[in-house]
Amino acid sequence: MTSDELANEFKAAFREHPAGVALITAEGSDGPVGLTASSVASVATSPAALVFSVTRATGSAGQILHADTFLVHLLDARHASVAQAFAVSGSERFTAGQGWSTLPTGEPHLTNVRAALRCRSMQTVPVGDSTLVVAEVLDIVTSDSGEPMIYHDRAFRETGAALETRS
Repeated sequence: MTSDELANEFKAAFREHPAGVALITAEGSDGPVGLTASSVASVATSPAALVFSVTRATGSAGQILHADTFLVHLLDARHASVAQAFAVSGSERFTAGQGWSTLPTGEPHLTNVRAALRCRSMQTVPVGDSTLVVAEVLDIVTSDSGEPMIYHDRAFRETGAALETRS
């Protein structure tokens, strides 16, 4: 298998693997910046830590990589339009209608998310054309939960009913 074929098969495999949806925001040099991520995962509880990846070190991703702190918002289905806006370059972001505020520590905060984790980078690791970020969770701001949302086959989706399992 050539490297191009492997890359295409790899993308296809993960396209069919559902992932949670997060929005990562920071205060950049010219104002708030953010991006949608489906690569967020918990790593440890002591210290509380998570991991995510970005595909380039420029634009919003670059400013998040260089920020002292940032927020990782765990999104629900009610945030699908916000997730889409932050996934597409040039879309309207940080609008009043989306429900933004600023935390006392300076990070842009989407106020109605079930959890926004305030983080600082512990380590970054270059991997191919991406950067893996390991971040320590400093604080968590919570709100009401909504229907969970996943990213699957290039679309934001609700999760649906729980499956019955046998012990």
